Amino acid sequence: MKQLTSRLWAKITALILITVFAIGFAACLLGTAFVAESGGYTQSPETVLNNALHSGAFWNNMNLAESYYTCLLRAEKDGTEYDTNYYETYFSPENSNFFFTVTDANGNLLFESPGRTDEYRFHETDRCSITYNWRELTETRTFDSEAAQKQYIDSLYDQNFNVYDYSTETLSDGRVRSEINYACFDYDTVTITGYVRQELTAADSIYTEQFWLSKLLSLRYWLIAFAAMLLVLMLALFVFLLCAAGHKEGVEGIHRNWVDRIPLDLYLAAMSLVIVLACYLWVGAVDTGTWYFAALASAIALAVVVPLVMGILMTIATRFKEGSWWRNTVIFRLCRLLGRFFRWLCHGVHAVCRALPLIWQAIVIWGAVCLVEFMIMLMCEFQPDAMVAWWCLGKCILTPIIILTAMAMRRLQAGGRALAGGDLGYTIDTRHLHLALREHAENLNSIAGGMQKAVNQQMRAERFRTELITNVSHDIKTPLTSIVNYVDLLKKENVQPEKAREYIAVLDRQSSRLKKLTEDLVEASKASTGAISVTLEPTEVNVLLGQVAGEYLDRLEAAGLEPVFKPDPSAPKIMADGKLLWRVFDNLLSNVCKYAMPGTRMYFSSEVKERKVVITFRNISKYELDISADELMERFVRGDASRSTEGSGLGLSIAQSLTQLQKGTFELAVDGDLFKAIITFDLLT
Repeated sequence: MKQLTSRLWAKITALILITVFAIGFAACLLGTAFVAESGGYTQSPETVLNNALHSGAFWNNMNLAESYYTCLLRAEKDGTEYDTNYYETYFSPENSNFFFTVTDANGNLLFESPGRTDEYRFHETDRCSITYNWRELTETRTFDSEAAQKQYIDSLYDQNFNVYDYSTETLSDGRVRSEINYACFDYDTVTITGYVRQELTAADSIYTEQFWLSKLLSLRYWLIAFAAMLLVLMLALFVFLLCAAGHKEGVEGIHRNWVDRIPLDLYLAAMSLVIVLACYLWVGAVDTGTWYFAALASAIALAVVVPLVMGILMTIATRFKEGSWWRNTVIFRLCRLLGRFFRWLCHGVHAVCRALPLIWQAIVIWGAVCLVEFMIMLMCEFQPDAMVAWWCLGKCILTPIIILTAMAMRRLQAGGRALAGGDLGYTIDTRHLHLALREHAENLNSIAGGMQKAVNQQMRAERFRTELITNVSHDIKTPLTSIVNYVDLLKKENVQPEKAREYIAVLDRQSSRLKKLTEDLVEASKASTGAISVTLEPTEVNVLLGQVAGEYLDRLEAAGLEPVFKPDPSAPKIMADGKLLWRVFDNLLSNVCKYAMPGTRMYFSSEVKERKVVITFRNISKYELDISADELMERFVRGDASRSTEGSGLGLSIAQSLTQLQKGTFELAVDGDLFKAIITFDLLT
């Protein structure tokens, strides 16, 4: 099944089948509805067939019979020759199972169609008025009032005259003159009785209707079964096509074709327009054509609409699988452009405001406030001259004060900017500063002095600590090297007794541990001070993870752990130093071997998120983690509170420092006994 979803021929076959099944399902559904409406599921087939004789085919023949007799009546009344060959051929016994008679109001026979017989299956009568002549008349009348005019026109309607136009003109004496155009009809009232022959020998519309209805009645229960079966098959093909959307043979992951690259809203609008046009043409074909033409038009419409709808659903499924489907839309692009424009506008206004000196900013704001107040005062109705005078006096007093305050604030702003930029030797001039502004300036000067002292002390302490670690580690390595070498020589000697060899083994193990601790101290010191050369180059994360997994496979199995590697399918690349990144992975996997619970799985994976490559290591700790992730990151801190395992507690600190040297981030997360290390680098595109 998974292989079929990527095969093009399978998708095309499924699309053709679902279209064919949809046409068949629609036919079964319409047939079932027609049989149900005809009473085929509640009455006997004979009753349904007899009732169907009252339907459209019979009354179509009745209408044609009325047209036939109308031609004959007009020829009789006005002497005009009409061509009745069509009607004679249509109602001939070999072409029609229908015949009719025409009688007057007294029941006298006026006309009968060819092939009349006394044996018939069904008959129905229809009393109708047949117009055989009409005349257009125009008359001009003068009425005493418009009411009299309306009464006369209504009387024409009562006489079955068709008034289609009249004018109204009011005379000087108040009377109304009107020119009336109307039509006068000559008609006869007759009764037309239609009959259906006992034996349906002619292949006319009545026979066709009875034939197909009998077929539907014989298959009425099979129609339901076929409809249900086709519905199940369509649902299965529908699910298959949605699952196959976005897959291509020989391509891993989701693959977008040229349709999937079209903006979604534009594509939906175009396809909706095509579907609406197809439905419009289908409605026109159904309304103007015969039943078999309507059936053919319906099949063609479904053959067009079903693939279009499935194409829409498949491209939507592909976009959802790929994620961020909203990005490939015209609306999203317009919103993004508008957002960029407004951000550019805001940045521009902000930049202009920042470019103005503080005093000019205050002047602009103060001028705007004054202008608003002045406009409000001009609109005031009470003593405007006095209010203008008071306004001018107040502003003359306040304006110098505000300008001096703005100048003092500008001086404080310059001092704060210098301190924020790291210029701890900057001193704010406190002359001409008063009250709170002077106090604030003195506080900023005091902060600068205190920060300078703290920074100097911190730098001296850090330098002393680094030098101490380096020197002590170097001094320890010289005697430690001798101890390791002599222990190695003792191991090669056949020392007796057995107890002495056990002591030598303890010395060998502890000296190796001390040597590892010394090397870790030196490496931690170099990593924290940045005294390690870093060469950043494009690095494939999945390849490096696979190599380190191969190196640690035997150790993980010996520790009772099952490694699970989940690489990102896009094979991401980052800028990193391969040797240092290997050291980071080595420290993490070494900790896993020491502290992970045996019999569990450990996961390490790579994933691309928002232009970042996230590398994650997860395992279950065999010791209770009752400390926070920040404490675990500190030097000489270990997850084993009893400190009964090997390790110096420097591995995570070294890994963090090495990651930061490569411009990455290193984070830890602890959830109960779940330990997670997260390394993040920028994605190299």
